[in-house]
Formats: sequence, C-alpha cells, structure tokens
Amino acid sequence: MVKIGLTGSFGSGKTMVAAMFKARGLMVIDADALVHAMYTKDVTCRRAIARAFGADMVRANGVDRKKLGYLVFQDPKALKTLEAIVHPRLRRMIVENIKKAGRRSVILDAAILIEAGWHKFMDVVIVVKARRDIQLKRVMARTSLAKADVLRRIRRQMPLGEKMKHAAYVIDNSGSAAITEKHVERIFRSLILQPRGRTCAQTPIQQEFSS
Repeated sequence: MVKIGLTGSFGSGKTMVAAMFKARGLMVIDADALVHAMYTKDVTCRRAIARAFGADMVRANGVDRKKLGYLVFQDPKALKTLEAIVHPRLRRMIVENIKKAGRRSVILDAAILIEAGWHKFMDVVIVVKARRDIQLKRVMARTSLAKADVLRRIRRQMPLGEKMKHAAYVIDNSGSAAITEKHVERIFRSLILQPRGRTCAQTPIQQEFSS
C-alpha cells in the first residue's frame, strides 16, 4: 500500500486529480465527503455545533453547511472552534478508511491535509495548484459564492508556498485536463516503482509538472 496525501487551494482542481488516480485503481478518501456524512449522521457532532454556533445551524437533515461556512470564513475564532469539533472526528474516519483499504493504495483528498497534520501519516504528498483567475472561475461556476467570498476562503487557507514545502510532487492544473492527465500518469508510474515504506521525510526531490 502507498498512502498519498493530495491537497491544494480552493478551486485548484484537486478533486479532478483524485478522480484520475481513482481511475488507475487507487481508493480515494474524500475528506469533504466524510465531513458531509458526519454533519448528516453524527448526532454528537451536530449537537456540538448547535451548542457552539446556535441551534439554527442544524436542520432536520443535518448541518446547514452553507450558513456555517459563511460564518466561520468571516471569523477566524469561529473557524478554530469548528475545527476543534470536526478535526478529531474526521481523523478517526480517515484512519478507519485507510484500514479498510487493506493492501490497496489510497489517496487522501483533503484541502487541510497539511494544516491538520494528516500529511504525517502519508507516504507521499502531492500539491495541486492553479492560477488565481482560474481558481476564481472554477469556484464561481460551481457555487453561488461571490468573488469576494471565494477570495476570503482562499486567503484563510495555508499559503500555497507553505503547502509545497511538504510536497514530493506539484501539479500545475492551470491548463487542460489532458495535460493534467499526463502528469498524473507520470506520477502514478513513479509511485508504483518507488520503494515501499517511504515516509514524507524521505520523499524524492520535489518534482513540479507545469501546464
């Protein structure tokens, strides 16, 4: 098994990259999907959020993600409070999913991979990046967020340069999907051939793949 941590800034296209690895047989662990499941099914989590942010943040079918997201990305203290509720639970879910994978290689798709410290139990880290104008275009096309809200969320994340310090591979996803696919294939072949058991501290010299 090879454990790959995949991260990038808001709108960089890391989910598309994860799908490309999935097509090559890797098991994808989507941190955002796990949070969505947590907000829907974890009663204790919903109660903790209601206590911290108000009962109106929780509906019959789960947490109001849009409303909660708007609040925490406006207020750094509120974001820290939410992270204290969510991150320990999410880490347990990630570890459980890795165990379920058995010998199958996994890729953890997580925007907060580095911030939460989850890269420490990955073998390799990949960072996906894109030009800022492309990030904005992608996010605004798939959400109802205004440009100012998108920029605010990007700025709340760890700077890309800091994420890249932990990466063995950097994919510039500013170009076409076909170009990114070629980068993924090269990395996939490299990871299959590399010695097993390598840790983040032992990753090869960083390779960057440009669009």
